[in-house]
Amino acid sequence: MNNFKKFNYGICLLTNSKGGVGKTTLTLNLINVLSQLDKKIIVFDIDPQANLSRALLSNYTSKKNIELWFKNSDEKELLNSIEKTNLTNVYIIPAYSNIVLETNNSVTAKSMSELILKNNLIKMKKQWKDKIDYIFFDSFPSMNKILLSVLLASDEIIIPIEPHKFSYEGFKTISEPYESAIKTLNEVGLNIKNNMNYFLINKVQRNKTHEAVIDILRDTDIGNKMLNTMIPLSKVKQRETMLMKFSSITQKNPIGILIKRHIP
Repeated sequence: MNNFKKFNYGICLLTNSKGGVGKTTLTLNLINVLSQLDKKIIVFDIDPQANLSRALLSNYTSKKNIELWFKNSDEKELLNSIEKTNLTNVYIIPAYSNIVLETNNSVTAKSMSELILKNNLIKMKKQWKDKIDYIFFDSFPSMNKILLSVLLASDEIIIPIEPHKFSYEGFKTISEPYESAIKTLNEVGLNIKNNMNYFLINKVQRNKTHEAVIDILRDTDIGNKMLNTMIPLSKVKQRETMLMKFSSITQKNPIGILIKRHIP
């Protein structure tokens, strides 16, 4: 399996239109391990449930900070939208509870608005050069103009799936409009690539059913994009993550193994 591309100021999204596949838990664990490896990270929480924001901030309150990234904002406004978190080296643009209702409507109303987020991130590239290693987005499980904007802005898109067909099929409700948008934008002269490069099998149990489903998935069109490292099901680990009690990266931590194998 190929590694993630080595990029300074790399933008990563974990997404699936099926809820409950572990996007937030995986994102939190990836961020934790990378921060322990002295990587500098900014997290965008676009999920109105704000689970990631609540985990990373002691006194989370819903703010419109993230809305600025979907508008033609200046650099000072964008910088001021960022908050320090409880994790070393990790900063966040926290979730906004009305992002789907208010921000999505304003984005939808404008022509080519799906590229505003991408342009704002490019605008900030000089500000963050050699200061930020990775940018993560935590998404909600539904397709709209906000999520499309994030997809188009991301360098690497990881699709977490569980070992059953509904989880596998769920990503198609995201991938189809994403691919359609890329085709349309490239037809008007842009050069945008499909960055759905990886599938991560999560919540794996040691039983014959899961083994059989994983074998079937290897023979599908996503087989060559499946990461070798699979994340086992652990309700204890899920609870520990939301309480910000992480395993040491020196232990047999599957997230640590995932990063060692696939993220330079």
